[in-house]
Amino acid sequence: MATTSVRKVGITVHRTNHQAWQLGKELIAWLQQEAGVQVLLDEQTAKRLERPDLSCCASVWEAVDFVVTLGGDGTILSAARMAAPNGVPVLGVYMGRFGFIAESHPSTLYADLRRALSGNVRIEERMMIEAEVWRNGTCVHTNLGLNDAVVKSATSSLLNLRLQLGGAPFATYPADGLIIATSTGSTAYSLSAGGPIVAPTMGALILTPICPHTLSARPMVIPCHDVIEIHIEDSGGDVLFKMDGVDPFPIQHNDRVIVRRSRFVTKLIVLDHATFYQKVRARYLYGERLDEPDGLDPES
Repeated sequence: MATTSVRKVGITVHRTNHQAWQLGKELIAWLQQEAGVQVLLDEQTAKRLERPDLSCCASVWEAVDFVVTLGGDGTILSAARMAAPNGVPVLGVYMGRFGFIAESHPSTLYADLRRALSGNVRIEERMMIEAEVWRNGTCVHTNLGLNDAVVKSATSSLLNLRLQLGGAPFATYPADGLIIATSTGSTAYSLSAGGPIVAPTMGALILTPICPHTLSARPMVIPCHDVIEIHIEDSGGDVLFKMDGVDPFPIQHNDRVIVRRSRFVTKLIVLDHATFYQKVRARYLYGERLDEPDGLDPES
C-alpha cells in the first residue's frame, strides 16, 4: 500500500463499546482532514457513529483499500469474514481484554495509520476455515471463519460425535462438543478447553473436545489440508453450530458438519509492535510465577 494508492479507508466499531464509538468519530475527522482520504462505514457503524452520510450499504468491504476495526479481537473476526472474500487488509485496534490479533492501540493509532498509509507495514495472511452443515443429502448452512468452528450442546447434554478425518473413520467422542480451531484461534475457545497454543502462521487445525466423558480423548493438531467430518449420532438435546462464536445454527440428529481449509485468507496489517510470543507472555503471564513480581524468585 503506497500513499498514492490509498484512497478509501473503511471503519467498523464494536457494537457496544462507547469508547470505540468516540474514537471512531475522532478517527473519521483525522482521516478526512489530516490524511485526505475518503472514509466509508458499514451500515451498522454508520448508525452507531451517527454518520449516515458515510454509509456504504452495498458493501464497504469491496470499496476500500483497508479496514480499521475498533474494539477487541471479536470485532476483527467479524470484519475478517466480510473482508477476506474481497482481499481487503484489516488493521485491528486493541480496545478489548486480550488482543492477540489486533496490532494497534489507541495511544499509537495515528502513528500506525501514517505507516499504513505510506505502505511501511507488512501484510500477514492467516488461514481461514469454512464449514457446511448437511441434512438428508442437502447443504443447509455454510459459514466462514478465522478462529474456530464449534459443535456444542446447547443444554450441556452429552453428545455422541463420530469423527472422520481425511475421509476415514477416526473416533467417537462422548462430549459436550468439539472445537475445530485454526492456529490463529488456538488462543481462544480451544485454549480454554485445554487445547495447545499454536503459532498463528502455522498451517494447522486443532481438534479440542469439550468436556469429553473419557480419559482417552485429547486435543490433536493435524495438517490444515485434512477435511474434518462430524456426524451427530445422538444429541440428547439441542445442539448448535457456531463459527467464530456467532450466528448459532441449530443442528439435528444425523446431521453432518464438514470443516475444511478455506480458499480465502485474512490479510492482517502487521506493525511488529510485539511478537506472538510476547503477546502470549503478556496476556497469560506464561511461564511466570503469580506470587512474585515479574515471575522472579527473590531467593534465586
